[in-house]
Amino acid sequence: MLPSPAKFHYIFNLRDLSRIWQGILTVGSEVCKTPQLLASLFRHECTRVIADRFIDQKDRETFDGILERITVQDHGPGLVEQGPTETYFVDFLRDAPEMTGDEPEDAEAEAPKIYEPIPSFKALSERLSVFQQQYNETVRGAAMDLVFFE
Repeated sequence: MLPSPAKFHYIFNLRDLSRIWQGILTVGSEVCKTPQLLASLFRHECTRVIADRFIDQKDRETFDGILERITVQDHGPGLVEQGPTETYFVDFLRDAPEMTGDEPEDAEAEAPKIYEPIPSFKALSERLSVFQQQYNETVRGAAMDLVFFE
């Protein structure tokens, strides 16, 4: 995708490539155990960094075709056929560990930031609703009423 007067923001550089690799390296080996999940992670990161800039469906379809063609060319058709078509990764699915009482009084248990695939959009929507409810309980006078789309 080359830039044009209508698509002047289609400029990609090494910083974008770095952001893709940064996202891939965020996932630990305990999460990414199969080649299919690694391919899904690569697809997710490329889409997150590059395809999110596209302004029309034709460019997105061209991008998806290029990704699929390169995957088949480098790894064979089995990897594309076995893996899920779209997998999304987030780092906020896990809850904070329970306090045992052995910690200092000022210690706060933070949720681990483990970058992992979402199990389903329903589970993601429920998790986001919990965060929205926590925010609305914490911040007085500025309640948010968000609608989450798939």
